[in-house]
Amino acid sequence: MKKSFVIVLAGAIFMTSGCKQLDKIVDKVVHKYKEYRGKKKRGPKPFTETFQSENGYKRILITSSCSANHPVRFVYFKTPTDAHNNFFRATNSLMSYPASTLKPYWDIRYVNPISEYVRNGDGSHYANHSKFTGLDARVSGGNFIAGSSASQTDAGGSMVAAKCVDGFIAASTTINLHDAPDMQLTYAGIQSTYAYRISTKSNVYPWGKSDGNLVLQAHFDEPLYFNYGNNEGGSVSYNVIMRNKRNGKKLNFVIGIYAVGDAWTKEKSGIRFDPTTGIVHVATVIDKDSWWSTKSPKSKSITEFFNQAGKTTKDDGSWPDFFRVNISYNNMKAVLNELKNNPPSSVAGQDFGTNPQDWELTNIMIQYEVEENGGKASMSGSFRGFDVYITKQPI
Repeated sequence: MKKSFVIVLAGAIFMTSGCKQLDKIVDKVVHKYKEYRGKKKRGPKPFTETFQSENGYKRILITSSCSANHPVRFVYFKTPTDAHNNFFRATNSLMSYPASTLKPYWDIRYVNPISEYVRNGDGSHYANHSKFTGLDARVSGGNFIAGSSASQTDAGGSMVAAKCVDGFIAASTTINLHDAPDMQLTYAGIQSTYAYRISTKSNVYPWGKSDGNLVLQAHFDEPLYFNYGNNEGGSVSYNVIMRNKRNGKKLNFVIGIYAVGDAWTKEKSGIRFDPTTGIVHVATVIDKDSWWSTKSPKSKSITEFFNQAGKTTKDDGSWPDFFRVNISYNNMKAVLNELKNNPPSSVAGQDFGTNPQDWELTNIMIQYEVEENGGKASMSGSFRGFDVYITKQPI
C-alpha cells in the first residue's frame, strides 16, 4: 500500500526530532482511518453494540484448516477489462460449500507480467521472498507459488504463496508494481485476494428477524510497503459480498484492517457505488466507533503502516496481530437505513430493502490492494487462521 506526503513528512520529523514527534504525527494520521464519512457528521449510533459469544453456538462457515480444504488455486487478470469480463467465468469451478470441502483461491489482478506460473514446485532455487512476507516460499512441499518470471529471481518481484503452518492455511503476498503501467482505477485496484466463493445452493443467511452476527477473524504478520513513485495508497481488508434474495441487489462490505496513504479516504469513504459491477461498497474499519461493523473487545483496531525502506519481517511463530470483526443485525440494519435515507447519488431511488434477513453471503475474502495512479509500489503481508462463523448469541 502506500504513503502520502504527510507520512513522508512524518519520516523526516523522526529523523530530526525523535520518536515523540513521530508519535504525535502518526496519531494524527491514524485518526483519519476511523470510519471515514467525509465532512458529514452523524449523531450517536441508533443501536447498542453487540458482540459474538465466545462460548455460545457457532455455525462455522469457513476455517482455514489445511486438511479440510482444497489446495489454493490461482486466477489472474492482466487488465481491469479482462477481470470485469471474465471474473465469474474464471471462478465458476471454484464454488465453495460451507457444509463440505472448501475451495480457496487467489484472485491476482493487474500485476504485469503474471502469466508465467510455477505451481507446487520445490522453489528452493528462487529468491528469498520471505524477508518481505514472513513466510518462506522456497521450502516445503506444502507451498503454492505463483509469480512472474522476474519474481523467481528478484525478491521484490511479483509473487503469491500459500502454505500450511500448524495445520492452518497461511498465505503471503507480494504485489510488485514497480514495472506496472500508470492507470487510474476506481474499485479495481491492483490487488491480491484470498477468497472463498460460496455456492448459492448453500443458503447462508447470517441474520434472522432481529438477531445474528457474521464474524470474521484472522492472525496477521505486519505488512510492508515500498513506494517507488507517486502511488496513493491502499489497504488490507476483509471483504464480504452479499446478495439480496428479493431484489438481486449486491453489497460489498470492505472492512479495513491495515491502511496506507490517501487511497482509503478517497475511494472507500462512506457508501459508494461501482457502476462497472453494480455493487454498492460499504466501507468501514475495525474500530469501536464504526457504524457498519462492530469491533470485538479482543480484536485489534485498524492499523496504519508506513513506507520503511530496507525493513524486513520474519515469521517467528507468534503472529501477534489478531483482527476480529462482526457485522451484527443492527450493523446491517444501519447500512440499509443509510441506503434508503441517504444513498449515493448514483443509486438514489433504488430499493435495497430494509430487512437484514434477506441478504445471502456469496463471497468472503481477505484482500491486499494498492490503488490509484498505477504502479510504482510494492506491498506484502501474510495471515493465517482465517475463520468465519455465524452466531445468534450476542454478549
